[in-house]
Amino acid sequence: MAASEREHDGQICLCIEASLPLRYLWRNLLRNEPIESVIDDRALTMFGKQRVWDTEHNNGVLIYMLLAEHEIDILADRALAKRVPAETWRRTIDAALAHFRREGSKTD
Repeated sequence: MAASEREHDGQICLCIEASLPLRYLWRNLLRNEPIESVIDDRALTMFGKQRVWDTEHNNGVLIYMLLAEHEIDILADRALAKRVPAETWRRTIDAALAHFRREGSKTD
């Protein structure tokens, strides 16, 4: 962790939720909004609630994990969004999900 902190001045916030609040689930169930869209909206809400955008250099990152849906979303503030392509975040999410699925399928 210390080595990583010496290489950048970005602020990372990890937000883990067991499940979506009911008001978000209803959007999927009653209004037929795609669950991916609902999850993206929840991650954006948490980005604001956690004040990830409130960094001196606009370089905050929110890693949002939704356990019930086995989903991860990464949101980057303006300065990082300009420097890190969306595909990089997508590859990071895909790798993390693959790892979690492998580890979760192991039996002791």
